[in-house]
Amino acid sequence: MALDFQRNLLSKQAEYPVDYMRLTMNERTEYWWVRHDSAIEPAEVGFVGGIPVHFRFIGTEGRVQAQSAELIERLPAPPVPLFEPRATPSPAPAKPQKSGSWLWFIGILLLIFVAQCSGSIYDAIK
Repeated sequence: MALDFQRNLLSKQAEYPVDYMRLTMNERTEYWWVRHDSAIEPAEVGFVGGIPVHFRFIGTEGRVQAQSAELIERLPAPPVPLFEPRATPSPAPAKPQKSGSWLWFIGILLLIFVAQCSGSIYDAIK
């Protein structure tokens, strides 16, 4: 049984070398000091099954094959926030106040009436 599995695995690797390797071995990303072209810089290193496959210098785009680099020292893990950010609930859209709108309308009409009749009312009181 184990021998059949091993033969099947080898035949699959021959057909699909890169894709099948990625499916069967765990992938992870770590941060390392990397020496490449006589420069030592921090880089994001991709591992497949514990073997470095590619790296990308921090702040740059594009990947470089790991065979052309030397791993110097692993960087510490990035800091993890102590408190998880809370998801703020989105406020429900406010319904228009229909009763308040009538109150404003009546109030404005009353102000117009007072402004128009204030002279004659003052004369009548006098």
